[in-house]
Amino acid sequence: MPLRVPLAARSVSALSRPLTSQVPRSSMTHRAASQRTAERVNSIARHMSSSAPRATATEVPIDGHMNGLVQLLKDGSSRTIRLNRPKALNAMNEEMVVEFGKCLKATAESPNCATVILRGEGRALCAGGDIMVVVDAANEKSMEQRERSTSFFTAELKENWNVANYENMTAAQGRMKYYISFMDGITMGGGIGISANAPFRVVTERTLYAMPEVAIGYYPDAGVTYVYSRLDGNAGMYLALTGNRLNGADTYLLGLATHYVRSNLLDDLAQRLGTLPVESVNSGSVVNNVIDEFASDPFASDTENGAELVRNSVFLGDRRVVMDFCFGRDSVEQILASLKDVAEMRQDSYTLKELAKRGLESISPEVQTFAKTTLDELNMRSPRALIVTFREMQRASKMPLLEIIHENIHICTVFCDLSLGRDFYTGVKHTLTKDPETGKRRTGRAPWSPATLEEVDHAQLEKLCFSTIEDARKAGLQLHVPKLDIPPVPNTREYRKKRDAELRGVGPLRWNPSYNVWALPSEAECEALVEGSHPAAGSYVMEPHELVDVMARHKKHKPALHLKMIDWLRRRTAAKK
Repeated sequence: MPLRVPLAARSVSALSRPLTSQVPRSSMTHRAASQRTAERVNSIARHMSSSAPRATATEVPIDGHMNGLVQLLKDGSSRTIRLNRPKALNAMNEEMVVEFGKCLKATAESPNCATVILRGEGRALCAGGDIMVVVDAANEKSMEQRERSTSFFTAELKENWNVANYENMTAAQGRMKYYISFMDGITMGGGIGISANAPFRVVTERTLYAMPEVAIGYYPDAGVTYVYSRLDGNAGMYLALTGNRLNGADTYLLGLATHYVRSNLLDDLAQRLGTLPVESVNSGSVVNNVIDEFASDPFASDTENGAELVRNSVFLGDRRVVMDFCFGRDSVEQILASLKDVAEMRQDSYTLKELAKRGLESISPEVQTFAKTTLDELNMRSPRALIVTFREMQRASKMPLLEIIHENIHICTVFCDLSLGRDFYTGVKHTLTKDPETGKRRTGRAPWSPATLEEVDHAQLEKLCFSTIEDARKAGLQLHVPKLDIPPVPNTREYRKKRDAELRGVGPLRWNPSYNVWALPSEAECEALVEGSHPAAGSYVMEPHELVDVMARHKKHKPALHLKMIDWLRRRTAAKK
């Protein structure tokens, strides 16, 4: 069926209408043989009980991983790693992280496995890490006990890297395999850590996606800043600093997910992946094509809430213009100042003058509300956590994932050393525990220390978090920074050359064609099409509707591509004028 592009019926001038007129915008011990047999029978019985995860009709538990908090199931050529702690929204403790790693390793070594699916039992994939144990250990008196606070992060970051490196890891075993995360339901923190750098990430209408670490006096770890720093415009900085929640539609729109599939189709999709012959899964395109069979457009106008999702998205239209400008400033202080300018409609401010140059000559009530709400959210956050997050996002955009993960364990250690600042402990207790006097959940701003941005010692944080371990110790770090069981950062000419090439990208726009290849095109990719450095670019200047057609064919008519490109073209045209 030929693709219909709404833009084709419009003139270029239609794209230049004021943005305000547009629609504004988720060990086993050794036992006797008889004892082992009895244990196996009991574990099978427990697995098949109603309290255990519900396997699909064709899924079979794999012996040794069929019971407990993390389960491994097989369905033809597919394997499912299922997180099974539904009452805790599958929040991962250290035991679960270790078991997850064992399951992942088992799939990599299996000759009969082609794809691995990550799922969660109940209404969440994973609500994050069981962080209360971490801060309680960090708050202990003895140094030996305090040192244990980083053990969870050590295990977690190892598996974050293993997920991101899964294709290479399996290729070394002789056959490429592909990891797919079903981010159905609540997906936060550690759940994003074992999903964000996977090649395939599926969201649904039930998805609630967030990295809310700054809200608890911490920062986005788990290699997530690698992804966030490469999102369109300054959406990543917005998400990192606010920790705001996304629905499945916006998660897909931004490229944080590669596909949008209705939740009632996930079992069918999993079974379909299991029917693929192992030898046929010789490239990511095979897996992508199968998932595409089940994918849909959450923003489609003929769906029940498609128009509402477009209208409420802050990543489209005028609100997106404000987001890109404000969160592109040079400091957290400047971000807050620009948001205040918009919220208070300061007509003579630098912010409003610059927004006018980007096509936003007037501020709508929706935009004003967005700025005020965002400003209020940031003022609730830990000043110290905001500064560290901002700097890490700046650095992550110029670093490959391996270096980011090694830096993550360093920064995690700094936050766990409560002698340097107690915001991590304070934030977790304030957010996740009840007030002993009232017996109710606390509301309002946590008692951060320092309380304001002006009181934060920027120079000390720079030495503690972003310098050498020796410099960090001189600045007061007491805890030992653990070594990660992943490849060290090579100090060779070959590595530096490869690193520089990855960061440089292709063409004058530094577009990286290998990043997020199965998702909607990034705006940098769209710009490369206009500029002519994209492989799908022609030898002549294309009209706007032709750009949409060409990219749609290149991306095999991915759902919602038209919406994304048309909105980008409108903002681009307005800014050019």
